[in-house]
Amino acid sequence: MNIFLNFSRHFRHNRLSSIIDMLSLVPGLACCLLIVMWIVGQVEVDRSFKDIDRIITLQGYHEGRSPFWGVSPAVAPTLKMERPEVEKAVRLCSAARTVKYETESFGISAYDADYDLFDLFHLQVVEGRPFVEGERDRCVLTRQAAQIIFGNKSPLNQPLEFEFGTFTVCGVIENLPKQRTVARQGREEIIFLPIERRQEGLDAWYNNSFESYVLLKNGTDYEKFAAEVKDRALKAQPESKLYIKTEKLKDRYLYAYGHIREVRLMGLIALVILLIACINFVNLSTAAFSQNAVQTGIRKVVGASRKSLVFAYLSNAFILVLISYFLAFLLAYAIVPIFGTIIGSSFSVSDLIRPEVFWIGGIMLIVTTLLAGLYPSFYLSSFQPVKVLKGRNAVGLWSARLRQSLVILQFVVSITLIVCTLIISRQIRMYQAMDLGYKWDEVLYVSLRNQSQVQKAFVLRDELLKDEDVSSVSVSTSLPTAIYWNGVGFNWEGKDPSEKPLISMLFADKNFFEVYNIQLKEGQFFTESQDGVIVNRKLADLIGEDVLAKYFQNDNEGPKIKILGVVDQFLFNDFKAVEEPLVIFPIVPEERDWVNIVNIRVTGGKLGEAYDRIKKRAEEIFGEQPVVRFLNEDVEYWLTSEKQTSRMVSFFSVLAILISCLGLFGLATFMMEQKRKEIGIRRVNGAKISEIVWLLNINFLKPILIGFIIACPLAYYFMSRWLESYLRRIEISWWIFILAGALTVAVALLTLLWRSLKAAMENPVNSLKSE
Repeated sequence: MNIFLNFSRHFRHNRLSSIIDMLSLVPGLACCLLIVMWIVGQVEVDRSFKDIDRIITLQGYHEGRSPFWGVSPAVAPTLKMERPEVEKAVRLCSAARTVKYETESFGISAYDADYDLFDLFHLQVVEGRPFVEGERDRCVLTRQAAQIIFGNKSPLNQPLEFEFGTFTVCGVIENLPKQRTVARQGREEIIFLPIERRQEGLDAWYNNSFESYVLLKNGTDYEKFAAEVKDRALKAQPESKLYIKTEKLKDRYLYAYGHIREVRLMGLIALVILLIACINFVNLSTAAFSQNAVQTGIRKVVGASRKSLVFAYLSNAFILVLISYFLAFLLAYAIVPIFGTIIGSSFSVSDLIRPEVFWIGGIMLIVTTLLAGLYPSFYLSSFQPVKVLKGRNAVGLWSARLRQSLVILQFVVSITLIVCTLIISRQIRMYQAMDLGYKWDEVLYVSLRNQSQVQKAFVLRDELLKDEDVSSVSVSTSLPTAIYWNGVGFNWEGKDPSEKPLISMLFADKNFFEVYNIQLKEGQFFTESQDGVIVNRKLADLIGEDVLAKYFQNDNEGPKIKILGVVDQFLFNDFKAVEEPLVIFPIVPEERDWVNIVNIRVTGGKLGEAYDRIKKRAEEIFGEQPVVRFLNEDVEYWLTSEKQTSRMVSFFSVLAILISCLGLFGLATFMMEQKRKEIGIRRVNGAKISEIVWLLNINFLKPILIGFIIACPLAYYFMSRWLESYLRRIEISWWIFILAGALTVAVALLTLLWRSLKAAMENPVNSLKSE
């Protein structure tokens, strides 16, 4: 009870500093809670699966290249058969994107999977049973898929039609976790089919599109296992030059996908914001020593020990932090949806009240109390009663310098964050404005979801060409943003037999180059009646001189195809991707089974209007709902991670500056209160208001300028390292640092100006009179 009474007296005595402390701590702690919530969500991806420490992912890769998403279908079962430490092996492969029940079609992802899937991932059966080895005409639905297709009706023993056959539902399983990379193309609604339904190709050592996992037995040496299986695909097919990369599933999202960088960055920002808020607490507590020194001196005179004084001040700090933490939680609770909107992610209140967030929040509470209260407690309890009660200055030079050093630290951090924000934003804008080598801004595409749609692709192409707002239509196997089909078994005249470069492949009709405005460097484009291939500049450089006089061969025994032309290099797959060789084969109606995409260029800026007509026309031709999308959304998706990082850093940079300036305002208030008589004397002696304002502000500008000088090399170092991950990157210009410094000084001056003007304009009579 005495603790709370003591805090109540302390709060009344130090109302201004306590309010500023809370105004610093509440938003700081709220943002830390939001960041912790986000980090917990990132770290938890895939980790809700049981035996996560023993589940290993398999990926194929070529030396010096990024790994494929999957590996060839023969790898997983071969490892299970040959390696005694492998307990189970599972392959997943996308099978379909639509399913039909009775007369209605549903857009639900279907995966071919080994029967061990359900045991390896411990998928909970809700109804029925999983399919077992040897069953080729059964399927299993997630709860959400069953709800969408069947509603409240039992799905067991009901037939589902796919373009390749009819399958009977034998079981329903619980939805897979939302936060996962396993079967990532599916959402909560997924259908699993027996992989054995595929009659051919399951023993192949090519086609790295099979998502593959193995479960290792307890006690297995993972590092040894990874080293020993690395060359297994190479031994089976030496000419492929394919290696196997292993990764623990629990590490895939963070490390293989590179999200650990954002997690570390946001964790660092949370600590920085908390530190800035705690610095305010320390500075204001020590700056307000004159209000507490006499009280401390009296307590010491009447017998209070230093230990009891430290406990009293720490208790005050703890209660203030506890109240701030409670208010911060309410603030975070209220702005969870806004936070999700700012960073481009979906969050709910349930994410904030997870046990992990509460545990880390409790640690934050203790750390904040110690950071904010420990030094002021020992500092305030160290005053000598004789000096204090005689009215002599109890603060030492060291303490004043410490406060100034802490202010410098605040602005070092704030300016560094602003520089990082400006550089990240410039990098994103550079990519947005970058010439990809093709035009994508007025392109729609229809993604063909089943064989029925594929068979009508050329009909749709010819129909859409009749639309007055459509300038060109093309069919192809891939979008330029997603050319993932590649191989090494290519030949041409003069090629070194020992060289096996990985070459990407695209099949498209003659209109493809017109739709995307891809420029011809030399030669000519193919026509539907002319057999030949087009290569990009990178592949032309590999082939060597006289490219147009040479023939391209799919393998040693395949037909030789004349190289008709060379196109300028265009960027495909990713902004960060290296320039890779590409060959474009002609696709004709007789080979329509290869088609996956109908590409449509719209003219006259009428993309929105054309979208509705194109979708309606495609639905009429297909007899079902088509998938029509804007290509610019796919291009923007490449920048999703960078944009999210930019928004988060920007948001917290602004917060860091505001909290720093709030502390600056508090320090200025105390300083000007102490200098009231000095200001009054200067006014009486003829000093101008502008001179007094300058005199008051110059002492605060010095630590900001020192902070700027320290922050510049730090920010340059960190951002140089960050930019190294980009093949195409901006130059770090000097004006970015000047702008960051100018913004910081401007905000700080605005913070100080009102308080210093008020002090300078006060009537000298009020400050000089003695009661």
